[in-house]
Amino acid sequence: MTSIRAVLRYRSFVRNLVFKDLKLKYRDSALGVVWSLLNPLLTLAVYTLAFKYIMRIQIEHYPYFLLAGLLPWHFFGGALLASTGAIVGNAHLIRKVYFPREALPVATVLFAFAQLLLALAVFLPALILVSGVSVHWTVLLLPVLLLTHVGFVIGLAFALSAVTTSFRDVAHLTEVAILLLFWLTPIVYPVTMAPATLQVFFTASPLAAFAIAYQDLLFWGRVPGAGVVATVLGWSAVALVCGHRIFRWYSPGFAEAV
Repeated sequence: MTSIRAVLRYRSFVRNLVFKDLKLKYRDSALGVVWSLLNPLLTLAVYTLAFKYIMRIQIEHYPYFLLAGLLPWHFFGGALLASTGAIVGNAHLIRKVYFPREALPVATVLFAFAQLLLALAVFLPALILVSGVSVHWTVLLLPVLLLTHVGFVIGLAFALSAVTTSFRDVAHLTEVAILLLFWLTPIVYPVTMAPATLQVFFTASPLAAFAIAYQDLLFWGRVPGAGVVATVLGWSAVALVCGHRIFRWYSPGFAEAV
């Protein structure tokens, strides 16, 4: 609780870190922030071609289904990859300025979250207009899911940013793990296509549960099942508590490690 209050006191500092990253990312770029939309757009186009028209997954409005899980995954993967450098990449700040160190991984996650919100604001209305799908009332529950997802990712970011200060290979392992986990998560295919035994695993997996929850709210127009809700909430709490403890364990040695 003390660390949370400290980060909230330094919320202006966190906000400045997010804006700094946004400016640096798109500095001297002709298209600017549009680049953050091109990645999911091209991925959406390629996966739609591969799975809808080549492998022939039988889902009506497949691009909309795909987008419901793909955009949150881009946020998850991008935030985790960036979090591995949240501490080691800010050595100059850690050695010279006092602030709660938790602000660095939090700012990294919020930077990725800002790009997710932008992509949702652009792609969802566009796909709804083009494909003619109906907007369900369950979209009103999306902010709750988004906040829960942010909490889950912040917890993982705490752990990864801290452990990377002692084991730099964590950044490379994270990159490989994200690629492998993508195919073990029901994003490009519906969970019902998996064998029954694997569907049980999906319900218990936080990554799969988040994907299913987004698809339920945005595409299927239904409230996620109790098992999915329990998994999402439970893993988010575990990630935050355990991730922060790991962060606090490593934090006294940050100045020397970086």
